[in-house]
Amino acid sequence: MKTLVLDLETKKSFDEVGGAHNKHLLGVSVVGVYDYEADSFRAYREDRFTDLAEALKAAELLVGFNIIAFDLPVLASVLGDWVRGLPSFDLMLEAQKVLGHRVSLDSVAKATLAMTKLGSGLDALDYYAKGDWERLERYCLEDVKLTRDLYDYARKHRSLYFQKGNHRAPIPMRFADAGLSALFETALHEQQLINMRYGAKERTIEVKNFDGIYIKAFCHLRKELLTFRLDRVESAELITSSQPLF
Repeated sequence: MKTLVLDLETKKSFDEVGGAHNKHLLGVSVVGVYDYEADSFRAYREDRFTDLAEALKAAELLVGFNIIAFDLPVLASVLGDWVRGLPSFDLMLEAQKVLGHRVSLDSVAKATLAMTKLGSGLDALDYYAKGDWERLERYCLEDVKLTRDLYDYARKHRSLYFQKGNHRAPIPMRFADAGLSALFETALHEQQLINMRYGAKERTIEVKNFDGIYIKAFCHLRKELLTFRLDRVESAELITSSQPLF
């Protein structure tokens, strides 16, 4: 699976654009990407956004921290709404599902990896205003590296940690496989059938809802709407079709 880790920096702050509901006005100064297949980091400025779009379209999974609610909507304002439909795995969102509240990248990195961010988003805005591209790209790519290392840790240990006062609190990561998660997200948004093996039986399903853990789908084997758990899916593949199925 071609997996990319992504983080971006903006040209403006929320205060400058009138609040978080105006993400489309923030602009994008630089996008940092780590490519697992090439084992390489790359920073994309505005003049390389065509190359960035090609890389994103070729990816089978995007990994980020608060990527669903922030990075992708902001990036969509520059590249187009197709960005919102890219198969993504959001570490912060997965942690929020378990904890019931948001956690910061810095808090999770400190508790899990004993590492910290280079600075804050305000520093990145200052670097952009001053035209200090070297520091801006370094800041962005360091966040990409932290996110990649957290994703690797979560995949290996099935947990992360966050700093809660003076204590290190665990975050169980309840995902079975990010690739499978991306596949079911794609099936839901693109209205495609899935062949899967579940409970030692081969099934064809139409996904109606998916929250990252539970899959609600019409099962053609049972001829009814059923709920399945992602971590119990033994294997799955999309049935490609040029027409919507439901």
